[in-house]
Amino acid sequence: MFGNETPEIPEGGDVTPPFRLLYPVPEVAILLGISRKQVDRYIKSGALRSRKVGRRRLVHRDWINAFAEADEHETVDVA
Repeated sequence: MFGNETPEIPEGGDVTPPFRLLYPVPEVAILLGISRKQVDRYIKSGALRSRKVGRRRLVHRDWINAFAEADEHETVDVA
């Protein structure tokens, strides 16, 4: 997934293909159905784990699943 391609969300709710381990922030936003800015806020607050690889911030698929399955997410103030 490079360039301006938008990933398709498969039917059945499985949004993390087994062959893909890390997702950039824009794709995480699409998978979670929230804005990129909100993903950045969740990362900054610690509610969503991420890792910096070079200049890119990436989120492991297990971290996305854990975030999506959590009952509550820490409220993040809009700045």
